[in-house]
Amino acid sequence: MRSISLLLALVLVVSGCARFDDRLDDPFTPAPGPGQGAPPPSPPPSSQMPPPTSGSQSPAPEPETGPCVDPDPAVIATCLEPAVSVASIGDKALVAESTGGIKIVAPETEPEEFGRVDPRGGRVAAVTPSPDYAEDRLVYLLVVGDGPTRVERLARGDTPRTVAELPPAESGGLAFVDKVLTVAAGDELVRFPGFTGIGRAENPEVLATGLGRVTAVCTHADEVFLSTVSDRGAALRTPDRVVWTWPDQRQAGGCAAAEGTLSIALPNAERVDTVQTSGGAATGQPEPLAEGEYGRLTGLTAIGDGILLAGTTNKMGGTPVPTDDRAVILPQSGGGGDARM
Repeated sequence: MRSISLLLALVLVVSGCARFDDRLDDPFTPAPGPGQGAPPPSPPPSSQMPPPTSGSQSPAPEPETGPCVDPDPAVIATCLEPAVSVASIGDKALVAESTGGIKIVAPETEPEEFGRVDPRGGRVAAVTPSPDYAEDRLVYLLVVGDGPTRVERLARGDTPRTVAELPPAESGGLAFVDKVLTVAAGDELVRFPGFTGIGRAENPEVLATGLGRVTAVCTHADEVFLSTVSDRGAALRTPDRVVWTWPDQRQAGGCAAAEGTLSIALPNAERVDTVQTSGGAATGQPEPLAEGEYGRLTGLTAIGDGILLAGTTNKMGGTPVPTDDRAVILPQSGGGGDARM
């Protein structure tokens, strides 16, 4: 009996050691419990999310924000230098900044850099595309102040080239009329009939003088119109007659011409006025557009199907807001109140 008891004791000892060795071979794993590998408890039925359905939609994207994002959908370019001139290139437009930058702008697209000229102490006063812009992609700019008035030709990303010089002036305008380079400088309007886009523009022909201070040239078909300032105030006119005057306005910006209408930017009044015309004569009182909404509207052109596009100069004598200066599509009827904030 004693031998049998001793044998049983040895078996128990050996089997206990075997269990200890097995636990050393396997890593220690605590019993599952909350926070220790057990699956989280199921939420009550009322808190469970319904399964997605085919009709469910993605959440609307967050509106874009930033220092140069303007919440006004009519604003298509922001944080410009004073935009003294704009010119149509179909459904898009050229914007010339007074400091020499040129951009291409259009609704629902980001502005594109086109190039830059050096004002050399003066400023850019006007911009216009080549009459063959669709093929040659050339742009012409008028630089005034600090020396001779210069017409500069610029290809995208290239160095500008001076193609014409005129007497010094503080303002002016620029256009191609029936493919002829036509330039206003000071109170004079000239054209260069021999200029074909190659080389220099020489031998200007004087079309009119004593016009007052010309601030812009605009065209419709082969007709030429100008915005001017004289001791009689701001005016819209042709080279030989006045269409309308604003005696209380001592500054004028750009102009835009279309079938049966003429428009002028009035920076100090912070608006654009549109005059209905027939046979080159006004047929009614001017209609104000965007009055007080965007500050000093200065550059002006018509893009697409007669949509008016304006550039502002609030950094140059106005009260700029954080997104100035801007290019803005104008409403088709007048409005009041300062909505610029």
